[in-house]
Amino acid sequence: MKDCRISDRWTLNGLQVIILENELIRTSLLVDLGARVHEFIYKPLDRDFFWHNPRIEPRTPVFQADIDSSLSGGMDEAIPTGHPSTYRNELYPYIGELWSLRWDYDILRRGPDEVEVHMWRHTPISPLRVDRWMLVRRDEPVVHMRHRVTNLSSGNFDFLWGLHPCWDVRASTRFDLPAGAMLIEDSAPNERLGPKGTHYQWPFATEPTTGRQVDMRWMPPPDSGYGEFQFATELKAGWLAVTDTQMRAGAGLVFPKEIFKAAWLWTCAGNWRGYYVGALEAWTGYPQKLHDAVDHGVCYALPGHQALDCETALVAYSGVESVSYLGMDGTVKE
Repeated sequence: MKDCRISDRWTLNGLQVIILENELIRTSLLVDLGARVHEFIYKPLDRDFFWHNPRIEPRTPVFQADIDSSLSGGMDEAIPTGHPSTYRNELYPYIGELWSLRWDYDILRRGPDEVEVHMWRHTPISPLRVDRWMLVRRDEPVVHMRHRVTNLSSGNFDFLWGLHPCWDVRASTRFDLPAGAMLIEDSAPNERLGPKGTHYQWPFATEPTTGRQVDMRWMPPPDSGYGEFQFATELKAGWLAVTDTQMRAGAGLVFPKEIFKAAWLWTCAGNWRGYYVGALEAWTGYPQKLHDAVDHGVCYALPGHQALDCETALVAYSGVESVSYLGMDGTVKE
């Protein structure tokens, strides 16, 4: 198949699906489930780089539900908070308001050289509208995304906004990101890399009890019981990459670091519900609760009746075991 294609005539467990594809990649969007990017498949290797929960299927969501018990995998648009938060006397749900809502959409281009869909949704609690355009071009292993977040109120509104993918990981998975200082939020078991608030310089953390250095670029072994949740607080560039070193292929996100000022890294090797999964994500700030991010001053403040526009990209690549650069056009350097 040489032409680009787009179709909204699909369903999964009763949920409407939009599929965009070219000869290199295929991505599917769950319209009824927060416009979640359900799949990101690299066709030459028949590899979906997103994790899919073996025990929870995509299903009709309930607004303000606990996403932990509904997390089927893929990539969510998280706004205005990561973890549940009370801000300006309002309770905001886990991973924000959008993941559990149906989005409106309009297919703008149907190929053969480009396909594009425009999706949008108003948030019920916060005074925001979020628009996302997704475009796939012929011969590119890239999903180009353009975003607009609009503040519909007259006053400033603070928010955390994240691109929240769950990656399909293996013991051969390597995380690369242009990070400096790292901040540990949680480390299992028994605070193995230090208590909450521990700092280190990427990529080497230290076990306090043994003095052993741990290379955090590597996914912990399956069933090791290890797991970390941490923030990259000093990004030097706007990209992150997750590589299967055995397959010499991977995927990543590219984004403007002036807007997405932090990366969140969560690894789970059996320490939470027995799952094996990793999440390397782009966020506008940290820590994970909006009220804490506001207190620390590391979030995005959008003036009343103003909009924030930016471009990001979801990129697939092959032929490398590590990444030193990932570009919006799909360029990858080892």
